[in-house]
Amino acid sequence: MMAYFPPNPNVPSVLWAIYDSPVATYIRESENLFPVLQTFHVIGLILMIGTILLLDLSIVGVILQSRSAAEVGRNLLPYTWAGFAVVFASGLILLAAQVGRIYENEFLRAKLVLLVFAAVNVIVFHLGSYRRIAHWGTETAPVSAKTAAWLSIALWSAVVIAGRYIAYY
Repeated sequence: MMAYFPPNPNVPSVLWAIYDSPVATYIRESENLFPVLQTFHVIGLILMIGTILLLDLSIVGVILQSRSAAEVGRNLLPYTWAGFAVVFASGLILLAAQVGRIYENEFLRAKLVLLVFAAVNVIVFHLGSYRRIAHWGTETAPVSAKTAAWLSIALWSAVVIAGRYIAYY
């Protein structure tokens, strides 16, 4: 059983109510459920970020040069979305179980900000360069696509690093 943390006056009441709910308490205090959720979160991250990394490296011309970026994207995107679904669901549950304790954690805040930047990069890429991906063939991707790919690699790496440090601070 984990130690009880008294209400933090800096945590908004709605978040404290979620943290203090029976479900969040059960998850947080479970010897098995919390680690299982963390495991699903990591597996989802591997699937999501791994496929993103493969596409990004394909776009910048580091790997899979004999395949078009459109083919790589078409083959990987369903797995990216599956990984996202697992990460999103497990992340919300893990956050609910810990928010009263980690609300002021600088690494949590950094991760959330980085997630916003990464999401904006994904949206801009998919509304811009990705719409013309079929026209690239196996030729070099446009500078805008390469820039988005390098930025994606940096942002998703930073998200993982920040997320990992949440547990230690």
